[in-house]
Amino acid sequence: MDIGKRIYNLRTSQRMSAKELAKKAGVSAAFISALEHHTTSASIATLEYLCSGLDISLSEFFQEDEAPLDVELLHKFANMNTEQKTAILNLIEVFCVTQQSEEK
Repeated sequence: MDIGKRIYNLRTSQRMSAKELAKKAGVSAAFISALEHHTTSASIATLEYLCSGLDISLSEFFQEDEAPLDVELLHKFANMNTEQKTAILNLIEVFCVTQQSEEK
């Protein structure tokens, strides 16, 4: 796994600057840049801080199959209240039913 690229993709999918992530994670913006440009590496402890700044778990970080858009959707969904989540789930259900109808 390309750790720097993963950090970059997660950060940019949340429209977060390197400076914002650095502040949230308690590291320098220069460190974020160096990590993303493969000139330094991060310990597991530092990765945990970065994940916290990205509002994801360490296990989510290592799930490579998620596209940046999926991560962004999950992040936004997690920050919604119950009423908003219910409305979104109902909307998704409408799209799923429509898609099933079109496939028949």
